[in-house]
Amino acid sequence: MRPFTFRLVIVALASTVLFSCKKKEENKPLDNNLKQFYQESNDIKSESDIVNNDINSSIKDTRIGGRVGATYSSDLCGVTIDTSQLANKILIYNFDGVTPCFSPSRTRSGQIKAELINGNNWSDMGAVLKVSYINYKVTRLSDNKTIMFNGVKTLKNITGVDWLSFFFSNANFQFQERALNIQITLNNNTQAVWNTARLTTWDYVQANATPGIPYAYVKFTTTGDTTINGIQNSDSWGTNQFNQPFSISFQSPWVSNTYCGLLRPNSGVINLQAGPNAASLTLGVDQSGNPSTLSCAYGYKVTWTPNGGTQQNLVQSY
Repeated sequence: MRPFTFRLVIVALASTVLFSCKKKEENKPLDNNLKQFYQESNDIKSESDIVNNDINSSIKDTRIGGRVGATYSSDLCGVTIDTSQLANKILIYNFDGVTPCFSPSRTRSGQIKAELINGNNWSDMGAVLKVSYINYKVTRLSDNKTIMFNGVKTLKNITGVDWLSFFFSNANFQFQERALNIQITLNNNTQAVWNTARLTTWDYVQANATPGIPYAYVKFTTTGDTTINGIQNSDSWGTNQFNQPFSISFQSPWVSNTYCGLLRPNSGVINLQAGPNAASLTLGVDQSGNPSTLSCAYGYKVTWTPNGGTQQNLVQSY
C-alpha cells in the first residue's frame, strides 16, 4: 500500500471512531445519580414545605405568645402539640411514627420545635420563627424510603398576615426561608448537607374559582432568594448524597397547591447542577412533555445535553 493511501485509511478510521463516539454521546442517558438527586431533592423541598404548612396552621390555632396549654391532639396528621412552653413562644411537635399521612402515603416520626424569636405574634410583619428539626423522619409507605432532617431553619414573615382577610382571598402571605447546614439522612444512611434561601407566597383560592377545581385550596409560589456563584434566584446548595457539590436555581417559580398536593407542582422551571452533571426540569407537563391543561399535571420534563451531543428530553410522572 502506498503511503498516501495508508494515510487516507487512517483518516477514515479516525473519522469513524469520532463519529461513533459522538453518536454514543448523543444517545447518552440521563445520569442516574442526577436523576436520583432530583427525585430526592423534590421530596426534601416538599416535606419542608409541608412542615411550614403544618406550623402555620397550628400557630394560627394556638396563637403563639398567648395562652399556655398542655399537650393536645392536633388536626395535623400523626402529631401531638406540646403547648406547655407557649408563654415562651415555643411549640413542640411530637410525631407518632405510625399514623399514615397521604399524598403520598407516609409516616412521620421525631420532633420539631418552633420558637418565635422576633415579634409578639407570628402574624406580625417582620416576625421570625426558628424551626428546629430533631430526628424528624419521613417514611414513604410504598417503598419504605426515608428522609430524616436535623438542624435549624428560620421563617421570616415578610407581609404580615390577617388570617380572616387571607381566607376571604383579600390578602396573601409571604415568608422568607433560610436554612444553613441542615443534615439530611436518606435511605441506606447516605448523608447530605442542605442550605436554603427561598421566598414563598401563599394565596387562598375560593371554591370553584379555578375551572375543574370545586374546592377551596392554598396556592404556593416559590422562588430562589439569593445568588450563588453568580447564579441568581438560587434556592438550595450544598453537598448531595453522592458527595457532590450541588446547586438548584429557579428559572421560573415553582407553583403547587393543596388540591393537587405539594409534591405535584403545576408549573416552574428548575436548573440543577450536581458535580459535573446539569439538567433543567420543566414542572407541570402532560405525558408528551407539554404544559398540562388539566387541573393537576402528569409530571415533569427533564432536559439535558451530553458533552458533545444533542439535547435530550425525558418525561417522568410524579
